[in-house]
Amino acid sequence: MTKTEPSPPATDGLKSITGLTDQEFDVLTATLAKIRTPKTDDCGAHAKMLSAVRNQLQQRLNQAANLNDAEKEKLLNDIAELDLKINVTSH
Repeated sequence: MTKTEPSPPATDGLKSITGLTDQEFDVLTATLAKIRTPKTDDCGAHAKMLSAVRNQLQQRLNQAANLNDAEKEKLLNDIAELDLKINVTSH
């Protein structure tokens, strides 16, 4: 008795329990794998972008002596908002 290709017993069991066709089961498995994949790359890039914008605003605030109080307050509020977004993105 020869075996051509052993199939994993867990997969066969799941297919029979769910009643899905092979194609439906493969689509479901691929979708679940995609959902389970960590999205750290996306979050990391987004956090870096927010951090770069925050640093530019901070430099503008530090270097511009001719800003009026309203402009300074706006920059400070924008920096604080970016800090919150960066903290949410990085966690």
